[in-house]
Amino acid sequence: MSLKVVSINSLSSTRDNILKAAYKTLACKGFINFSPDDVADEAGVTRKALFRQFHGMRNLIKELGDSGIYWPLTSELISLAPKKCPEIAPEDQIEAFFSSMRKALFIRPETLRILGWEIMERSALSEELENIRERTALEFFEHLKPDVPDDIDLGAAVALIGSGFNYLAIRSLNTRTFGGIELQTDEGWERIERTMKVMLRGLLFP
Repeated sequence: MSLKVVSINSLSSTRDNILKAAYKTLACKGFINFSPDDVADEAGVTRKALFRQFHGMRNLIKELGDSGIYWPLTSELISLAPKKCPEIAPEDQIEAFFSSMRKALFIRPETLRILGWEIMERSALSEELENIRERTALEFFEHLKPDVPDDIDLGAAVALIGSGFNYLAIRSLNTRTFGGIELQTDEGWERIERTMKVMLRGLLFP
């Protein structure tokens, strides 16, 4: 009896195709209507093959989050930040984080759509992606110098600014301007980032 040999590259390609199909399907359908059948159809595989690769939808979403397809890895964000980032002031580093994040997300419009779904729909799968985002932010801010005053709640400051950033980024998919700011141009976002820096400076060093 002859054995059927499946190359490692073939398995890797199938896995990548399923991850990309899950990403596209989630952006289109949201969390509630996200189903293994839709992912399998998009990937061109059987439902059985999908579960053989990932052993469940939660594992699939977790690997999608870790893959760099859905969310930029810390290494990507650091590569988009100024080379002098470890030595600059805290407010400049936080500005660099959001600037890097904007560049990374704007080449991932499906991620912005998924973030929009997450505002409306909560599930175990959305929690997996939330954990990925939290981890990436924490890893980036490990590069901050300890110059932030002890009485400043840096986490709350980042959450407040980050929520506005995410909202405007999601709106940019379908909205040209907001409050007179162009959301679909680099010039508009540069204005936002400059103002963010002024706000951070006033918050961190009043």
